[in-house]
Amino acid sequence: MKKRLALVLGAMLCLNACSMWREVMPTWLGGEEETTSPEDQNWNLAEENSENENSDKLGVNPYLWQAALDKLSFMPLASTDAKGGVIITDWKQMAVDEEFKVNVTIYTQKLTTNGLKVEVFKRVMSKGMWKDATPDKALAEELEKAIILQAKNLYHRDVVTR
Repeated sequence: MKKRLALVLGAMLCLNACSMWREVMPTWLGGEEETTSPEDQNWNLAEENSENENSDKLGVNPYLWQAALDKLSFMPLASTDAKGGVIITDWKQMAVDEEFKVNVTIYTQKLTTNGLKVEVFKRVMSKGMWKDATPDKALAEELEKAIILQAKNLYHRDVVTR
């Protein structure tokens, strides 16, 4: 059951990422996938935030913020704080007996791989009651990678269109 849920969540994340790939794909990639993973890179590309109109409204990196909202769009939002960089989703049932909740915290104005933290919480149905369970840590890591890659793509889209 855990493998099936992880597979379903992974598929949803992949489909979400793939749907926007052509729109935000940088021209310098030439249509090829990246050969390096996001965690191998440390981007300090968003130094230009003072020029960005969103920097006055957000207390955190606008690309990480938008990417996190995009990737969590399939879940109901319970709370967001743009100044503090916190996104909290409500519980979403993914299977008959499992539901998940995600918290994202963005720590910085810079577009860096260590600028955010993703926490995934899980509950399972047992004897008619929801009980906390230990989520797969790989799920949080995959979601974090997807958010970072989306933020990078959003940044590159902005650079190309300037």
